[in-house]
Amino acid sequence: MRMWMAALITLAMGPAVAFAQPAANPDDVSKGHYLAVMVCSICHVAAPDQERMPMLKPPAPPFAEIAQRADTNAASLTKFISTTHRGLDSPAGMPNPRLADYQVEEVVAYILSLRK
Repeated sequence: MRMWMAALITLAMGPAVAFAQPAANPDDVSKGHYLAVMVCSICHVAAPDQERMPMLKPPAPPFAEIAQRADTNAASLTKFISTTHRGLDSPAGMPNPRLADYQVEEVVAYILSLRK
């Protein structure tokens, strides 16, 4: 009887579990914070503890704001960070920061950690 109940609970929770994002590794969040302050803070308010305000006027959206957007998730952030958005049609777009894949994952983990 107990095994049947466990199977039923697992089946009932299946879809919800499938859509949940895995918890970020605290080490990735810490490294992502460091990278965000070092690389991204030139254009964004990447962290409340960054020493300098962005040079871009007006600044790009703050990371805390990006984290709260309904359409923000690990896949969308990874694609956005890894893609150059600067070109003839958008000369002021975000340049590709040329981060390694593992560094992009760390920055993504940091941004998602800002969700409230």
